[in-house]
Amino acid sequence: MLGRRTPEGGYCFYRTPEWGVEEPNASDTLAALEALRILGVTPPEPEATGRWLQTLQDEDGGYPSFGIGWAALRAIALLGMQPAHPPANWVANQTKLLFRGNGPRDWRGTLRNALHLVELLSLTSSNPDAEERCALTRLLDRSSDPNGGWTRPGADLEATAMALRLVRFARLSRRVEPDVAEYLDRCEDGVLGLRLTPNTVSTSVDALWGGLYIAHVLGLDLSYPGEIRTSLMLLQRPDGGLGTKHRAITRLRDTWLGLEAACMLDDLEAKRK
Repeated sequence: MLGRRTPEGGYCFYRTPEWGVEEPNASDTLAALEALRILGVTPPEPEATGRWLQTLQDEDGGYPSFGIGWAALRAIALLGMQPAHPPANWVANQTKLLFRGNGPRDWRGTLRNALHLVELLSLTSSNPDAEERCALTRLLDRSSDPNGGWTRPGADLEATAMALRLVRFARLSRRVEPDVAEYLDRCEDGVLGLRLTPNTVSTSVDALWGGLYIAHVLGLDLSYPGEIRTSLMLLQRPDGGLGTKHRAITRLRDTWLGLEAACMLDDLEAKRK
């Protein structure tokens, strides 16, 4: 983990200094800081990391992309620091962009962006207003899969967990708990613990995190906690980090999600004793 830190202060999952590859980015930096938080490890030179994150912001308070802005602002907040410029106007513009248009969309990406937007609003001491909550509810309705879960076409466990998280963070009146619980039940598996979808025979760190998040939030028992733990263990690589699937390369995001999933599994098993 700490070996992924670059001299600039940011982090990069594919950092290879012996080849001259030093390419820090906001999303890897956020993932590294979240993973270190879970492990109870103080990041080295946090002020330097914060200063590097501040350089990613434009002078008008905006960012080159929504993904960069979300990750940078989340990471800066984790460090207990402030962005170089107030981001409120940029966040407001991103809100307008999210709800613009009613045509076909990448519903998975839209749902993820909606969740990230609500997280950013909370960082700027704001919450979705009544009109925005209605728009978020319509987004949930339009992105749900007729066969269960989120998003369409073809739901999966991670996106279904994101829908539940969005409802909770944005305090929406839309009830998704019964649909979410039913979808989780169909994704349970006696070998893998949790499958990515009811019709597959594979899992991933996203699926394991999604299923555990749903069970944790709704207070549900899982049928195969031992198999889930085994699936999590198989994600770990010799360098200590986790990959998205068994034998996949280590990535900081996957390590963060895997550690968070392991903590939720520990909590669920402790409650069963």
